[in-house]
Amino acid sequence: MIGTSFLRVAAHDDDFGTNAAITYSMSSEQPEYLRVNPLTGWVYVNQPISQRTYITREIVATDGGNLSSSVELAVTITNVKNQPPQWEKDSYSVVIPENTVRDTPIVTIKATSPLGDPRVTYNLEDGMVPETNMPVRFYLTPNREDGSASILVAEPLDYETTRNFMLRVRAQNVAAVPLAAFTTVYINVTDVNDNVPFFTSSIYEASVTEGAESGTLVFQVLANDLDLGLNGKLGFIYSHTVFDRETKSSYLLEVQSVDGWESARPGKHGQPNSDTAYVRVFISDVNDNKPAFAQASYEVDVDEDADVGFAILTVGANDGDEGGNAKLRYQITSGNTGGVFDVEPEVGTIFIAQPLDYEQNKRYKLHVLASDGKWEDYTTVTVNVVNKNDEAPVFTVNEYYGSVTEELDGSPVFVLQVTASDPDKDADQEALRYSLHGQGAESEFIIDEVTGKIYAQRTLDREERAVWRFVVLATDEGGEGLTGFTDVIINVWDINDNAPVFTCAPSCHGDVAENSAAGTSVMEMTATDLDDSAVGQNAVLTYRILGSLDTTQVEMGGVPTFSEMFTINPTTGTITVAMGGLDREQVESYLLVVEARDGGGMTGTGTATIQIKDVNDHAPRFTDHSCLARISENAEPNAEVSSQGASLVVAGDQEQKFYMVSHKQEQRGTLRLKKRLDYERHSEQRFNLTLKVEDLDFSSLLHCMVEVEDYNDHGPVFIPHLLSLAPLPEDISVGTSVARLVASDSDSGQNRDITYSLSEDSDPDGLFTIDQSGVLSVAQPLDRERISQHYLVVIATDHGVPPLTGSATVQLPLLDVNDNGPEFEVAYAPVVFENVVRVNLTSTLLRAVDRDSPENGPPFHFSVPSDYRHSNDFYLQDNLNGTVTLTALRMFDRERQKEFLIPIIMSDSGHPAQTVTSTLTVTIGDQNDHAHMAGEKKIFINSHRGRMPTTVLGKVYSPDPDDWDNKTYVFEGHVPSYFILNKRTGFLIIKENAPPDIYHFQVRVSDGVWPDAVSSVTVHVRELRDEAIYNSGSLRLADITAKEFIELRGKQRSRCELLVDFLSEMLSVSSDDVNVFSLMDVKERMLDVRFAVHGGPAFLQPEKIHGYLAAHKQKLQSFLQVSVSQVRVDECPSSECAGAGGCTNVLNVRDTPTIVDCGTMSLVSVTVESTAVCSCPGREQSHQPCTAYPRNPCFNGGVCVDTQHGYRCQCPAQFEGPECQQNKHSFHGNGYAWFPPIMPCFESHMSLEFITDVADGLLLYSGPLAQLQAWDNEDFMAI
Repeated sequence: MIGTSFLRVAAHDDDFGTNAAITYSMSSEQPEYLRVNPLTGWVYVNQPISQRTYITREIVATDGGNLSSSVELAVTITNVKNQPPQWEKDSYSVVIPENTVRDTPIVTIKATSPLGDPRVTYNLEDGMVPETNMPVRFYLTPNREDGSASILVAEPLDYETTRNFMLRVRAQNVAAVPLAAFTTVYINVTDVNDNVPFFTSSIYEASVTEGAESGTLVFQVLANDLDLGLNGKLGFIYSHTVFDRETKSSYLLEVQSVDGWESARPGKHGQPNSDTAYVRVFISDVNDNKPAFAQASYEVDVDEDADVGFAILTVGANDGDEGGNAKLRYQITSGNTGGVFDVEPEVGTIFIAQPLDYEQNKRYKLHVLASDGKWEDYTTVTVNVVNKNDEAPVFTVNEYYGSVTEELDGSPVFVLQVTASDPDKDADQEALRYSLHGQGAESEFIIDEVTGKIYAQRTLDREERAVWRFVVLATDEGGEGLTGFTDVIINVWDINDNAPVFTCAPSCHGDVAENSAAGTSVMEMTATDLDDSAVGQNAVLTYRILGSLDTTQVEMGGVPTFSEMFTINPTTGTITVAMGGLDREQVESYLLVVEARDGGGMTGTGTATIQIKDVNDHAPRFTDHSCLARISENAEPNAEVSSQGASLVVAGDQEQKFYMVSHKQEQRGTLRLKKRLDYERHSEQRFNLTLKVEDLDFSSLLHCMVEVEDYNDHGPVFIPHLLSLAPLPEDISVGTSVARLVASDSDSGQNRDITYSLSEDSDPDGLFTIDQSGVLSVAQPLDRERISQHYLVVIATDHGVPPLTGSATVQLPLLDVNDNGPEFEVAYAPVVFENVVRVNLTSTLLRAVDRDSPENGPPFHFSVPSDYRHSNDFYLQDNLNGTVTLTALRMFDRERQKEFLIPIIMSDSGHPAQTVTSTLTVTIGDQNDHAHMAGEKKIFINSHRGRMPTTVLGKVYSPDPDDWDNKTYVFEGHVPSYFILNKRTGFLIIKENAPPDIYHFQVRVSDGVWPDAVSSVTVHVRELRDEAIYNSGSLRLADITAKEFIELRGKQRSRCELLVDFLSEMLSVSSDDVNVFSLMDVKERMLDVRFAVHGGPAFLQPEKIHGYLAAHKQKLQSFLQVSVSQVRVDECPSSECAGAGGCTNVLNVRDTPTIVDCGTMSLVSVTVESTAVCSCPGREQSHQPCTAYPRNPCFNGGVCVDTQHGYRCQCPAQFEGPECQQNKHSFHGNGYAWFPPIMPCFESHMSLEFITDVADGLLLYSGPLAQLQAWDNEDFMAI
């Protein structure tokens, strides 16, 4: 009938506010049989329906932001005789308490069908808000016995959250066209006492002043109870006594709130609900204590020469108060004559404010006050001034002068004497001691420390140094007291001991033009004499020419002969032309031997080379008789063509392609290109040129042939540039030729030879290939679904230098073949929540797509394998529209099985059809249906050098079969201040640099459903020193992870504990002395374990540990039930270091720790990485400064000392060697010593010195220690 509502549509929008307001509309079609309520989504009959069996419409949902989506509505019209089911009641009402447990039936409903088939199916409609069962709080289950249905509680109820529910239930008959009827179930929830009267905070802080009267209000706390809407109530805390802060400074109070009703919470047994909070009350200080000095009097001695500002004493007073009441100020009240002393007012440090003088005041008695502003105390400080030697010796004059003649023998030679006196009263003048300071002191000159006489003790050279300057110090008290000083200047007198030396030697050059007139100046020959020019004639020089040498005489070492061509000025050394007739063409240069003589008769000689300069008196000529040049056609203008040994001009260049550049200084000319050349023009392949050279008077000609060489200036060209091919099937055979392309080149020779290739960018996968004849072929199988159309760029490259290229594009479309089966549109991951019995709420719609073209795609066909078709878990329905619906058939339990793998067979409509099987993973969603338990967690932390950053230690352990719960974690009771707890995740964090200790605390874990559990945590913080790391042993274990190494295996102990036991028994040490401090997952299922063993006063050496482990490797593997890949982790075998280059393992310790958490235990490892370094320590070892090493490089207590060449070791007694490594050992026939493995990286030699008592014995062994496996290294060395 008109107005009948028969279907409700609902859409969901994740936005908020007006953007999430949804309105509904329906596509219009005449006649308008149906309409939809725009607000509620109910579809109803708008006008009578006749002569129709099927109506389709599109329903559109539009939000407030004008975004929309649509769904298709299909309505089947049935016969009027097909009556819907009839409900026994139009509505049902029920009242239940909020603590009604899960799966409790609360009401039974029933509908009957008036048709021949009495069966009716029931469905609980989805809600939109909590009051209409969203999220799900109730579910429906049919009763097959009487055809009714029961509504049961699905999840715990909460009166404080939702008090009333209105459920809409749908009953549908079984017919060809089923009809439905609806009823409403009203549920009222009553309140029970299930809420704790909780405090607004778990910890409060308050304060009360000490001395306050009993009954003073200290603090008020507030508790709230959500049951029946009770508001918060205040609790007042009053003092019960008079407090004294100095006796106790704070109190921790436990406050409890209790409601007045029996609790409905599990485990309360009729007791009321309660909550606990803690109030920390601090006692505020008042100034009720007097300061008191530690001593009633002080006495101190001070030298009279102590510096101003020098602190002589710090006095201190104590005040039992705190804060500002305990802040003291100090003051000198009397006895400070002349203000010589002062005191730091806040510290109490007494210091010198004015210089002290023993002769003026020998003793001070100071009165010092300490005050806190209310109370004060006094003390006395006696200062004794100690007399000091304060007058320095004084010399008779401020500056002494002396002299000594150079080259004197018979040292020492007396030079002069200095004298000084001590002005101190009653000073011992005989106690003065003299010392000489400055360059040359104690080497060239010495002083008698008692008499002050200065001597020259070496032969002096005035030319090296003419004046010596020194400072002489006179020190009283036998050289231990004060010091006076004076300057001493000593002059060295000259003797004639140096011959003249020419300044230009050994190369003295001059020049003069040929045909120059007599008297023309040529050059200066100047000599110097190192003797003193200011005294005597030792440095006065005269010059003369001894003779002339020609080239032959110089080569044969001949004697110079007299020359009349040149003369020299005897005083100045100026050489001039003596007579005319110089001719460069006859003699190009002259060599004159010149002598310089000083006033003492010593002489020196020098050779002057005089070049004769040319004048133009000869005709120019070419150096070559013929000229042949080659130039490339790509030469730029101004490029050099040829160079000739003359100044040139060019002729015979009709097209003016060339020009000449003259280089007059070099007497040559350069032929250069003026215009560009083109080899492809026949007239520009060869040029005949005439070159001319001329000066002012003469000229000559030269014929030059210039040949032009071809250059690769034309690239290959394709015609056409774009080639479109007919479509080819994507399964075309490899090797099939698809096209042939040909390119041409206008150049000649190898510049026109062409090679063909394909651009990598156009064919990055190498699907095609092209040969050198230009034939394009298929090189690899093609795939249209990956690339439907190829655009191949063919490149033609010539053989020129540099090569040029041309390109053409080949367009190749592909035709589809059915080579892909259907696949899911997305990676579906449906979730079915456990304990849900309503089948219709657990359906999932899956959509498939096909990468092939439409003719090889839909429609698709879905099915499951035959062994899955009768499964009681899930039902698969093919919707025949490219989708499939998966429906759950039963209730699941996640704790039994977390996921199901369902194979789904999908076929397309291609020819032939493709069929694939895709596995769908269905996850069973978790419900909080198990209580969590109290757990115990142990955490072991290794803090490198006591330093550790803020670190996440792992999750508080509270075992619970449910793994999707939302738990809350809070500290319970006293908690050390070094820890932080994440309330949501339960992850425990330790703060930076927490001190080593063992910490115990508890954590309360709650999930809001089950009773709270209190888990305990024990944290062991241990400091790990460098000695432990660098003396550690190491194992590499195979097929195991760090988490598997430390976790318990059922009732068996962890492998980490087993390793500690094994090492403890093997090395005869306590298990507490074995520390597994590092676990590193280095590769896929490969674990590095590092541990240190403390034996006696020090750590056991790794060589001993590794030796024992290697000898018992098989036993260790059996004990741990794990494969040991390496004893002593060695990265060198897998490195790329060359054999001769050497390889070394280097340990790197990082600041960031590594955390391994397995639930009941966490290990915070020091991150230690072993890396292979390609080096040879034996060959490359060099001593660095001590600070460059992470640990002391000296062994056995040796002291590292820095020297100019790096560190050196100072060894204690009985230890020897460069690093105190004790390279001497004695054995009595049954002992041995472990040493690091011998790893030579170049040709090495080893030597042993030994004294034996028996004829035969094993001195040294390097090699395997246990039975070898087939893959083990068999090399060994035995002496």
